[in-house]
Amino acid sequence: MRKCFLYLVCVLLLVSACISERAKEDAKAGKKEVNESVAESVPKATMILWIDYDRRGTSAQGKSLLNVKAKVNIQPDGSVQVLEYVDEPSVVVESYIRKTLRRYRVKQKFLEEESVRPGVQYVYLRMLKELI
Repeated sequence: MRKCFLYLVCVLLLVSACISERAKEDAKAGKKEVNESVAESVPKATMILWIDYDRRGTSAQGKSLLNVKAKVNIQPDGSVQVLEYVDEPSVVVESYIRKTLRRYRVKQKFLEEESVRPGVQYVYLRMLKELI
């Protein structure tokens, strides 16, 4: 009787472990499908804006970087407004971006050369992690 009970408990544990693994795999597959569909619907970023690079004045080589893809509106005077984020950043990062973009301006030289065009577009906002 005791052996039967132990075998039954072992079989139940084994079956429950298999079921939970299968549920985890299904959840991961569902997330991948959702992420793939979102990634396909968002256009490619047109440029990378270093929003805190001018303040540093030193090289960013060997530093940790953070890229946040966002839909922004670039004004003709060079100011940048974030309309929405592709992947929501943390509250700290979003606050840092908001504070930095108050001072940040796209250089007039880039606007005149038309390497940066005013208007609504997707861009990467790049910043150094150590300043956040």
